[in-house]
Amino acid sequence: MQIWAVGGGKGGTGKSLMSNGIGISLAERGFNVILVDADYGGPNQHTYCGIRKPATSLAHFFEQRTPLEEIIIDTRIEGLRLIPGNFNSSNTDSLTFTQKQKLFRHIKLLRADHVILDLGAGTQYDVLDTFLLADIHVAVVAPDAMSIENFYLFLKTLHNRLLCNVLSSVGLRERANAIWKERAEHGIATSKDFIAHLRTLSSEFSDRLTREHAKLQPHVVLNQVREYRQVEMGLAVESMVNKFFHIPATYAGHIRYDKNLWMQFGQETPAINHGHAFTLQQDLERVTEKILTAHPRGVT
Repeated sequence: MQIWAVGGGKGGTGKSLMSNGIGISLAERGFNVILVDADYGGPNQHTYCGIRKPATSLAHFFEQRTPLEEIIIDTRIEGLRLIPGNFNSSNTDSLTFTQKQKLFRHIKLLRADHVILDLGAGTQYDVLDTFLLADIHVAVVAPDAMSIENFYLFLKTLHNRLLCNVLSSVGLRERANAIWKERAEHGIATSKDFIAHLRTLSSEFSDRLTREHAKLQPHVVLNQVREYRQVEMGLAVESMVNKFFHIPATYAGHIRYDKNLWMQFGQETPAINHGHAFTLQQDLERVTEKILTAHPRGVT
């Protein structure tokens, strides 16, 4: 099984569209796919799948302890099933770390080739930790300055969260906080200096941080492209991630804007299908193929 996380920070960039499209593309390749609506505050994958009101949701898993496999429902796409989001719960607060760990443990027990996690917007810990726990990371960005700025902040916060998680795992978090407060005395001017100093304190920390960094290889997807000249913005984002965060990001491709897509919602058929969104489907298949090629375990 491979677990995908689709995120990126800013709302409205098309993360749910991307999650749904990747799920459909994988299912059409013959994979057994489960789509998880992990946008705990505003789930909408059931609408993308043409399902008006699911009878079950993640609320049953967290609040009623219903087994995760009993929450899964079929969609109208063969090979694609859905775990609806927390839409019928009065509690939309962020998940605790224990709840996230529990969800991942149960997800890994499901019978599926691929699990797609559609994450919410923002930089809350539940979003960041879920993104980090996945095997494949997809970051969706729109071709505008605000979206790119929000994506930069998302990555900065994600990087800090990863660092804090590693420090906590080796028992160095309190010492690291004390060093940062007195960083001038240690000759630390930048976060890069800070990490280099921490590596000298503990080989265990250094090795673990290196391993966690190696796992984080986001695939950048540029969505809502209206003009061809915007396509190159994806390469600029890829370069930014590598330059400022030393994270080996790759540009997976772009998705052209479909002005008629909104007309497909609210019907009893998936919003993305060959008949109504052929160009969109082509782009999603191309992006999915490029990401799969980078992860050979998921290619048939």
